Amino acid sequence: MNPRDHVDDTAVAAESDPMVTIAVPMLNELGAIEHCLASFEAQDYPLDRLEVLVIDGGSTDGSREYVDERAANEHWIRVVDNPVGSAAAAFNIGAHQGRGDIVFLFSSHGVPETDYVSRSVKVLTETGAAGVGGRYLHIGTTPESTAVGAAMVSPFGMASGHRFATERCEVDTISHPAYWRQTLVDIGGFDESLARNSDYEINIRLRQAGHRLVFDPSIESIYRPRPDLHALRRQFWHYGRWKAHVAAQHPGDVKPRHLVAPAFAGFVALSPFLSTRRWGRLLVATNVTAYGLLTAAATRKAAAEHPAPVNPRTLAAAFPTMHLSWGAGVLTSVVQMCLRPNRRNRS
Repeated sequence: MNPRDHVDDTAVAAESDPMVTIAVPMLNELGAIEHCLASFEAQDYPLDRLEVLVIDGGSTDGSREYVDERAANEHWIRVVDNPVGSAAAAFNIGAHQGRGDIVFLFSSHGVPETDYVSRSVKVLTETGAAGVGGRYLHIGTTPESTAVGAAMVSPFGMASGHRFATERCEVDTISHPAYWRQTLVDIGGFDESLARNSDYEINIRLRQAGHRLVFDPSIESIYRPRPDLHALRRQFWHYGRWKAHVAAQHPGDVKPRHLVAPAFAGFVALSPFLSTRRWGRLLVATNVTAYGLLTAAATRKAAAEHPAPVNPRTLAAAFPTMHLSWGAGVLTSVVQMCLRPNRRNRS
């Protein structure tokens, strides 16, 4: 039964409800896109004031055919091509081809709470911010992915305030965000030269232009963490590599927390050389001990606070996996940019 068959009369669209576009990049997501679309169909926001724009990067697993079939019968779903294939290109397509006054950027793996759209619209209009975002509920599908998610929301794992804030506040970036469409267009759109981190980069430009980004914990959506440590390592390696490019474009936005992981990765890389001296061995031992104690404390706290059982070994290993992969990615890109200043590595 269609969940919209029993919508109360109070949910009928009012002229004051702004039209919204949900931009969902997709590439071979047959196992996820069905749940994503179903969750938007179940929103408490008027369905005739909402469209989901699925931006396909060339899927070959049947997900394009599935969405095409639904779009042919459901007016609120549209499918467009993304010939470039990158997330930044998909976001720009959403901003330029979307019909909404407000554009949401949403992962095909994500699942919004039923009031995700209405709360986002409410916070946007109440605050006058350029963009708003809310809580990522890191819910895994296995004990390993649940442990990865628990590490990501720990302040020790990721220091971004929007990951663990509990009250409405201004932040430097937002997750599963909603923006005023015209603001995205006026700022110049997403930088398609960035394979990753284009969302963070546009948030820098928005803040530099005097706009505000607001986090509100009442806006909730589910984020599916990576399934294992290997996938987490690859994710954070790429995050780090492209974070370095964003930092090179906007050096004034680099914060102390952005330097901790690269410094840690550099220290680990130099440890064999430092250990050839007595003072170096003492320095290495002191830092390894301190990091181990911090990891143990963060693991215990994250496991105790997470609502679902987690694999403690995976949880403990996720912290150095994130820190070292992200830090090494940053350092690798910095070295490559110094050696080849006019080239960008697309990996």
